[in-house]
Amino acid sequence: MADLTAPALRLAITQHGVISMAQLVERGVSGNTTRRLVRTGRLIRAAKSVYRLPTDTRSLEQRCVELCLAHPAAFVTGPSAGTLMGLRKMPKRSPITMSSRHPLHLDISGVRFRRTTRLDARDTVRRRDGIRLASPARLAFDLAAALPERDHRSVLDQLIHEHDVTLEELSAVGRRLCHPARRGSARFVSALVDLSDCPTESDAERCVAEALRARGVPVDTNRDWLDLPDGGRARLDLSVRDVRWGVEIDVHPSHLGLIGSTDDKRRDRQAGLIRWRIHRVTAIDLVDIDGVADELTQLYRLRVAELAA
Repeated sequence: MADLTAPALRLAITQHGVISMAQLVERGVSGNTTRRLVRTGRLIRAAKSVYRLPTDTRSLEQRCVELCLAHPAAFVTGPSAGTLMGLRKMPKRSPITMSSRHPLHLDISGVRFRRTTRLDARDTVRRRDGIRLASPARLAFDLAAALPERDHRSVLDQLIHEHDVTLEELSAVGRRLCHPARRGSARFVSALVDLSDCPTESDAERCVAEALRARGVPVDTNRDWLDLPDGGRARLDLSVRDVRWGVEIDVHPSHLGLIGSTDDKRRDRQAGLIRWRIHRVTAIDLVDIDGVADELTQLYRLRVAELAA
């Protein structure tokens, strides 16, 4: 683009087409040049001292960069941050949630500003594209006020498994932020009390585990590793170690192909050689979660009876 220096253009592209006045000046674009670009439509004023390149489409990322550049003390949190991080169970339609140490009395369509009086340097992370997000552990707390209990628990498992959040980090956030008057505190504490240190890897695993436990089957999640006779190791999705009984949740596409299916069957045979009984649940089975849970419960009871005989 004429009058934009190469460094300024590269940064704008990295930031989803957005750049601030300060960033323009740092990269050799004067204020007069910026104003001329705005007058001619080659830059669009997005907020005070924040501009974007003219594009046909708008994205969540672009809006978040604009907000972060316009409000340096604020960061993206709640379902907006969860969506940017690829978390499951996020509402399909919700305003962009921004949080700041100081209150921002602003009325911006599609944006919700929330004040926080407790903010630590570890609570935010800055992405390469200029977006400031709540850290995974901080986001775990903030989402407690935005999601139903079941969805929040599922997201906690995902944060632990995919984003390396530890129970120690979650407990530290809880000690610092939980307060009777702070939304989501009770839900967050309840989740921590009941949270397993071996979280499920998918929402499907959580659904099956909860359904089995409700029927009296004491399954653990992702806890038991089997040392197989062929020298391999296998970690079971759900298991009851005392009776050497396990359930594998095969919802990932890799299980559907010939190679994946063959590997699964070979692993089950190996498990059988060390007297473990393994059952598999597919995505189609999950259409009737109660039905498959009832069936698995019967199989578990038969296993218990078999070993007791």
